[in-house]
Amino acid sequence: MKKLLGILIILCSCSSGKEYNEPQFVEKEEIRGECLSDDLMISYAYDMAVDDQYIYILASSQGKWVHVYDKSDGQYRGSHVLTGQGPGEVHTASSLTVDKDKLQIYDQSQMKLLTYSLKKASDSLQISFMDDVSFSSNKGIVRRAWLFADSLYLSDGQLGAENKKQKRFQLYDGHSVIYSYDDFPVQGEDLEKVFLFPQICFSPSKDKMATGTLYGGILEIFHLSDSSISLSDVYRFYEPSVSFSSGDLIPEKDMKYGFSAMSATDDVIYSVLIGDSDPNKLNNISVFDWNGKGLIRYKTDKQIFKLSCYPGNPSELYALTFSPSEGFSLYLYRVKTNNGIQ
Repeated sequence: MKKLLGILIILCSCSSGKEYNEPQFVEKEEIRGECLSDDLMISYAYDMAVDDQYIYILASSQGKWVHVYDKSDGQYRGSHVLTGQGPGEVHTASSLTVDKDKLQIYDQSQMKLLTYSLKKASDSLQISFMDDVSFSSNKGIVRRAWLFADSLYLSDGQLGAENKKQKRFQLYDGHSVIYSYDDFPVQGEDLEKVFLFPQICFSPSKDKMATGTLYGGILEIFHLSDSSISLSDVYRFYEPSVSFSSGDLIPEKDMKYGFSAMSATDDVIYSVLIGDSDPNKLNNISVFDWNGKGLIRYKTDKQIFKLSCYPGNPSELYALTFSPSEGFSLYLYRVKTNNGIQ
């Protein structure tokens, strides 16, 4: 009898990790943002980034891709990076990263990661093309890519040996794939499709990565090194009830949507977690630690479309908000850190 009980306990412990449980947050609060600019001339934003001085928005508008605003007052500081396929030009951008004096854009159609230098003065900013890394010489599509370390890249795509099955992440040294991670926390090819374009964020130290699905809500935490990508844990919040037909994901009517935006510090993951069958319920900022614990969920006064923070000041979150009547606006939200509101 004791032996049978022990087996049951083991089985229950193993299976509980694959159940879907809505996240519980230690705190819940309402929060109002400070409008920095309600005059953004963009129709859609693909990404955003923040450094110590500026806010960078990735959007195709008026023949350029990068639109810059001052953090302190929201003043427009110019647009950069031409639309096109020439040297330094971007055709179809999918991600934007700013790290110290460099800005990087991944161009999905050209399968290139382009790097630009940032030269900042008190009242001006110069963005100049430096170089690019092509992923097209390797077999397989690359959906997104980031510089991970010197001459080492992390890609979200199909790099490596030819395989008709969907792949996930690769470490690429510019010539060959040195490590691949291709496991999924779901079973079935249709369900794997929800991981084609998850939200992805990195800790500033680049030793941690989080991914969150929009269809359903599955949060994965990874540990990164220059030789491996390893899964730390999986947190299943909402089940991805979908089918895949004619190239499209089709959600069931009562499926709850998950993560629509993410950003991170070394301590926490900031996200927009919808948690509703209406994908437009974007009025929240949901904060997790890197162990998947829900710390605080803010109910926001605006719909948060994208968000980003500067690691040097983690209590300030910059957000692209959206409404059908007002379009896109730029807001600042002051949130709690380990030391409270700053």
